[in-house]
Amino acid sequence: MSRPLLYPLLAWLALLSAPASASVPPVVDAQWLKTNQGQSELVVLDIQSPNDYQRFHIPGAVNAPYERWRTQPPKPGSKAARANASGLTSMLPPVERLEAMLSELGVSNDDALVIVATGRGASDLAAAARVFWTLKVLGHEQASVLDGGLVGYADSGAPLARGRETRPATAYRADLQPELAPDAQAVRAALAAQTPLVDARSEGEFVGIYTGDAAERPGTIPGARHLPHDWVSDGGSAKLRSPGALKALFEARGIVTDGEQIHFCHSGNRAALTWFAAYAVLGNEEALLYDGSMMEWARDDNLPISAEIELCDAC
Repeated sequence: MSRPLLYPLLAWLALLSAPASASVPPVVDAQWLKTNQGQSELVVLDIQSPNDYQRFHIPGAVNAPYERWRTQPPKPGSKAARANASGLTSMLPPVERLEAMLSELGVSNDDALVIVATGRGASDLAAAARVFWTLKVLGHEQASVLDGGLVGYADSGAPLARGRETRPATAYRADLQPELAPDAQAVRAALAAQTPLVDARSEGEFVGIYTGDAAERPGTIPGARHLPHDWVSDGGSAKLRSPGALKALFEARGIVTDGEQIHFCHSGNRAALTWFAAYAVLGNEEALLYDGSMMEWARDDNLPISAEIELCDAC
């Protein structure tokens, strides 16, 4: 093995084997979790649906379903629906709602949190990365993603639990970091300043063949680089590529691995994975995730958009 590839590999192994008593690494594997389970300040957050969680979960894990980490569509005709003139959903929930959820789960501000998705593929890994981002916006320092998710943990031979588990309630209080969640106007300003933008959607969405929904204009934010979110995972799985491979991938797509950059997709889920690779694995703390993404941007005719392929259905 050549020396340039050896050093990122050693760094990756160090991340996966660091003890919980030190600063918790952003990516941990099943062996790390098995070694450190049982510590009072280590909390496993299972983000599966309640039914899936009660069927199988890591012993001691509490259930924080992914849907609770994002806003949900209001009931048609309801007061909430009338108030949501933009029609945007799947956004960062109000801080007080997240505080209440974490308090109910028994999470304290100083706890080390390990986020566990099912582990069925890159989209599951992206969901865990999105929760990691949310915790960073809340100012929670100690957070990790379990590489491979619950599937990887089970494949390691570790036992699983059934039913529901709880912890004593706490009084969680966020230390909000709003700069980590830029809105459309902040992204527009970044575009004018030529800040690198990364589109994590599929190629069809990137070039303008199709959109996330009918209300959106096709295409991407002008000048954005394209990095499909599933390329960040190892073969589309729920495991990340090594730091060396990620760095090479970013560079091959013309994306810098340091300095300001903004990641986006349709609704801020897939892009959470490319953002996580940049921010947590490659150490670029200036990388940001655009929560509204194209769901917000492409609905506003005042915001620029670029389509490489323009199709005419009436032609």
